[in-house]
Amino acid sequence: MGMVSGRAWLSALAVAVAVGAAPAFAQGSSVQMDPMTVRRVADVASEPRLEMDFRGPDTRPTVELNGRLYFLATPGNVGSGSDVRELWVTDGTSADTRSVQEELLPPDSSIDPGSLRATPHRLFFIATSPATGRELWTSDGTREGTHVTRELNPGSIHGVASQSPVFVFGDSVLFVPADTQADLWKSDGTAEGTVPIKDIYPGFARANAGGFARVGDTVFFAAENELGFELWRTDGTEAGTTLVRDIKAGVGDAYPENLTAVGDTLYFTADDGQHGRAVWKSDGTEAGTVLVKDFNTASTGRMPTVLAALGDALVFLVRSSEEASQLWRTDGTDAGTQQLAQLPNPMLNGYSGQSFVTAGNRLYFVSRGATLGDSLWVTDATAAGTRRLPHPTAYGHESVRGVAPWDDGLAVIVTTETGASELWRTDGTDAGTSRLTRLPSGKEFALPTGLVPFQGALLTTAGDPWTPHALWRMERDDAAPTFLCPAAQDMPSNRPEGTDLLHYRPELRTGPEQAWIRTTFIDGRLLPLNLPIAVTYQAWDAQGRLTYCTTVLTSRDLTAPDIHNCPTALTLNAQSPRGTPFYYPNLGIGDETSRDVVITFSPTNGSVLPLGTTQANVTARDASGNESTCSFPITVRDNQAPGRACKVNEVRVEAEGPEGAHAFWPDLTPGDSISSQVTVTSTHASGDLFPLGLTRVNVVSTDDAGNSTPCEIQVRVRDSRPPMLTCPEDQTLTTSVMSGTRAEYPSASASDTVSEAELLYSPVVGTPLAPGLHSVQVTAIDAAGNASLCNFQLTVEYDPTSGMRQGLGCSVGSGPESAMGWVALVALAWTVSRRLKDGKPRG
Repeated sequence: MGMVSGRAWLSALAVAVAVGAAPAFAQGSSVQMDPMTVRRVADVASEPRLEMDFRGPDTRPTVELNGRLYFLATPGNVGSGSDVRELWVTDGTSADTRSVQEELLPPDSSIDPGSLRATPHRLFFIATSPATGRELWTSDGTREGTHVTRELNPGSIHGVASQSPVFVFGDSVLFVPADTQADLWKSDGTAEGTVPIKDIYPGFARANAGGFARVGDTVFFAAENELGFELWRTDGTEAGTTLVRDIKAGVGDAYPENLTAVGDTLYFTADDGQHGRAVWKSDGTEAGTVLVKDFNTASTGRMPTVLAALGDALVFLVRSSEEASQLWRTDGTDAGTQQLAQLPNPMLNGYSGQSFVTAGNRLYFVSRGATLGDSLWVTDATAAGTRRLPHPTAYGHESVRGVAPWDDGLAVIVTTETGASELWRTDGTDAGTSRLTRLPSGKEFALPTGLVPFQGALLTTAGDPWTPHALWRMERDDAAPTFLCPAAQDMPSNRPEGTDLLHYRPELRTGPEQAWIRTTFIDGRLLPLNLPIAVTYQAWDAQGRLTYCTTVLTSRDLTAPDIHNCPTALTLNAQSPRGTPFYYPNLGIGDETSRDVVITFSPTNGSVLPLGTTQANVTARDASGNESTCSFPITVRDNQAPGRACKVNEVRVEAEGPEGAHAFWPDLTPGDSISSQVTVTSTHASGDLFPLGLTRVNVVSTDDAGNSTPCEIQVRVRDSRPPMLTCPEDQTLTTSVMSGTRAEYPSASASDTVSEAELLYSPVVGTPLAPGLHSVQVTAIDAAGNASLCNFQLTVEYDPTSGMRQGLGCSVGSGPESAMGWVALVALAWTVSRRLKDGKPRG
């Protein structure tokens, strides 16, 4: 148990306990104070019954007389589901809330549920006692004023039928006896004023009158006689109690039901044997009892049921087993009868206790216990104004535990699936719908039940973990304590088994008063892992104002596993064109709570990663579904250079001409173990013309990854062929000089495809040569130093006359003189030749 004030802080470990005025909240959040307060009126040993009894439109669970509210409760010593009821009373205070069963009634008496009625001055109910059996009783609130109105059957024989209707009619009530003396009685609370009105079904049969509805001074009801079950009316006299109309003519039952007063008109449903169950209306006369709307029940399966008045219109439900049910309205005319909305059938399946409640100028339709959760619809009798109200809470399948007109709107108690109960109020609009307060909760079999307006406040019954049953009062108060109450709260686990929970309290705001908190959860107890536990908190102040919070606490492993060694990026070298196998490094994954952590790798461990970048994702998931993710890029790169493209290192070629020669080498086809594409670039191509000398060809092989390998081919173009040399024919020189003559001969011819050849003679021209035979050597040398040799013979002959002939040649003519000159010259030449034959002197 803890005490808090206007400053409250939400913490998983502790709640500050202090006294203050200005409220402040964790993380700056603000909790609006609820405009209603809850006070315990009184503990009730019995189980109070304030819920509506759906046996008819006039079976209210409580009645008010002389400023006091009377209600029934089931004694705690009777079996579950028993209809035994005892009478309680309250004036809205603890001091005057008590059971008056023993005070007003004989021992072992029991009041029929749904039979409480009050005229302006007296209380009526049907009770069973050992001495009197089941009879109609009355009370003015005192022991002396509580008695049987009139014992219709003396002794323990029942005078009133079981579940007999009791209907207020002015200062009297109408009721149905058990025997067949008369089928309809009335009572003003005195024996003399408890008299039969009429024997509707003469003889020994019973009329089984019921379904009473008042229109002006007339009460309509359904009853049976020899004509069948039909519509009747009464003004409280025998003469004024008559059959209105034999709707199903002849011997047959029209079974009038859902009798509802709208202004001065009665509406009801009946089956005339021709139209099936249809909507009818009546002004109390046979002629004025007519069919309003036929739904052809036999062929469509549609049946009108649950009628209610809204102003001068009738609103009713049409149920169907084959199609969606519908909400309709009528003003009693065919043109004024129209469908307002379709209602989902799952909302109405099974027993759901549908009812209409009029509040303000709207009608609310409550469907309780349906498969989609309890539903609340609102209508103003127009199609545009008919809609399903949103669920008042975010939890979904609420249970409507009580409804009542209040504060010009509708007050509604809803209980969520977690067992939390709240009081809401709506005027039929979203803006006008709000929560008023949280109600006692936390006791599974004592949820809030029923809602009754009383003295401007609202009353309900409920239990909490500390109170089995109690009557509670809710009224306007802006200073009531208010919890910030989550429907569910996950508590971080601090052990593998769950959470050691200590001093956890929901956030609370209070007015100027200090407040105390208690809880159903024992501090320091282990909250088991993943096991939802509903925990109820109650806060109260010195004025007895209370507020509740029921929240489902669940110990959760909210912490994801730790991944300690997540790399930022990895780079791998490819091992093949497919990439390289990859194995994740030790990431240091651990979890404080979960023993088993499931690790998921993407790509999987050992996968072959392709060239390029692959995003690696490692997910560590613990048993509670918490996940940590480690993501990093893995780049697989090709770091292996391609092979050499050069198949030869050197190419030697013979010059083809002065420009050089064309050189060829094997195709440049480098190998690469990784890349499928390798680009080869070179400074020269195979087949290019290369100049004389050495040319270095640079070749580079580059793969897709940019790795490259250079190589070199040395192209050597050489001139190794000597010139083509041709020597002249052998030559003969004649000289008249005994010592000889100078060398003279024609030039040799030389040709070279690459360069010009230089001719060298030995002996050179002009060299003195003695008479005789000489060999002349000619050498042709090209620019590369290649040389060609050739020889020719040069004969130097001595002819003494040669000079004369040469010198006289110009004087020797054709005459006799000339002839003599030639003879002398020849003689001289012969002489010389004899002496120098073959270049050697002769003796």
